[in-house]
Amino acid sequence: MDCFNTMKDIVSTLLAIIGTYIALMTFRNMLGQKKLENTYRTLDYIRKHISNEQLQTFVLLFNANNEASSVKFNEFVFSDGTIDTIELMFSEGGCGNGDIHNMIELFSMLSPSLNMLEFKLIWYEYGQIMSKLYDWTHYLSNVETEKTKPFYTEFNHFMEKTEQLRTNLPSKYYTYVG
Repeated sequence: MDCFNTMKDIVSTLLAIIGTYIALMTFRNMLGQKKLENTYRTLDYIRKHISNEQLQTFVLLFNANNEASSVKFNEFVFSDGTIDTIELMFSEGGCGNGDIHNMIELFSMLSPSLNMLEFKLIWYEYGQIMSKLYDWTHYLSNVETEKTKPFYTEFNHFMEKTEQLRTNLPSKYYTYVG
């Protein structure tokens, strides 16, 4: 009878271990599914808050800030010959027209939670935009004066923290250097 109880204990323990393993795997899969759902909700949120006009402003500024055509890093040279700078982009009447500021605000607001999402999906969709916005805000963070109140610190911090990850990820192109 003692052998039977030992065998019964072993089977019970084995079933408990298997049950625990299945429960943990189910929980892990559920967390992964939630992460994916939250990522798609975030992408929908971003799509609703970045309009086509804002995307067109980005494309215009990206092309006007093309260093391949001998434009200084902090300058925007437009097809009509006007020149603007990154420092003036966010001022009243600056070339950013408020659109770039709004995009940076959006990504800055989302930055603390992006590492809890499937970042690869978000980067694929908005990587070129985020990367160029970071170039501009990173430049500004180096030339800020005491009067300037940065609105992009969360965004810059996130981009610095994820630099290693971002370098190897593909992203959609909204415009090409040309």
